[in-house]
Amino acid sequence: MPASSPDIDWNKGAHQGTVSIGTHKLALDVSGPDRIVGHPVILIMHGLTGAMTQWPAARRLISSFARVVDYDRSGLGLSEEGPDPPTALTAARELSALLEATKIKPPFITLAHSWGAILSLEFMNSRPQDISGMVFSDGTAPGFWRVLPMFPTLPEVKAVIEGLDYWDTVEMKSETKLSPEEWEEFRKQGATERNKRQAWKEFELMHDTFVEVEKKNLFNQAPHKLGDRPICVIKGNHATRDIQRLYEKGIERGNGSEEERKKMKDAIGLWVEKEKGFHESFLKLSTKGHWIDALESGHWPHETEPELVADGVRWVFENLDVKSHV
Repeated sequence: MPASSPDIDWNKGAHQGTVSIGTHKLALDVSGPDRIVGHPVILIMHGLTGAMTQWPAARRLISSFARVVDYDRSGLGLSEEGPDPPTALTAARELSALLEATKIKPPFITLAHSWGAILSLEFMNSRPQDISGMVFSDGTAPGFWRVLPMFPTLPEVKAVIEGLDYWDTVEMKSETKLSPEEWEEFRKQGATERNKRQAWKEFELMHDTFVEVEKKNLFNQAPHKLGDRPICVIKGNHATRDIQRLYEKGIERGNGSEEERKKMKDAIGLWVEKEKGFHESFLKLSTKGHWIDALESGHWPHETEPELVADGVRWVFENLDVKSHV
């Protein structure tokens, strides 16, 4: 992706490029109808290690009715590595710098996946007056990891899924709505050493980032943090589809002892019991909420059911008070 011309008007037309935020350059993709004053722009915020290559299917649908900004965080995808530790605060600050550099002004609707939910909460908390609404696509809420096990770190899970390719096992190649070429680009980019290095940095800091956002108590404020601005929650079936498939395929391969298999099965059961409550907590940000079950998706609705993600954005778009931002 070439460096962008300073003459680009990021509020009109479709553009891709890299933009300096002072310390380094971030890559972004902007598409959709030309900006209308007072109408919000959709900001896509990826999960841990995520990049723009995961989002073409959802972007195509959303950009048919709304202007969309997608970007790669520092060190991921096509963005340069940054000087600061990749915490949620850093991500919020760098996103603000990117928006300022491109002259993309509020209001905004955040569309966050997985760990991106924590980043979007930090961004919203830093500038709540600029947020028209929020969409959480299988987002991970504050407090999640205090209650639920982080599967990749569990010794019993490592034993049961040893030797499995994650994407093949959860059948993403057959279920994704990305084109074959887009799927290959996604896999290729995620496998680079730079991407792996930055992913590890994010993973190491993830726990502390969750703790810091949880301390802000955003879900229990009176009045609600976002008042009556619309919130949409899209819930996938991470445990019952992705993790269950890994479990079954591991058993099929003969992996793990009986005790390790039981522990993994119990961990899946705990997720099934508790996970929905964490998704519901996002609705406490506002008096106006909407729920979507992505029944055919695991953790990646934007790849497997992008039409539902677009529906969630459309619902927020149709239920906000545009006049208040003009």
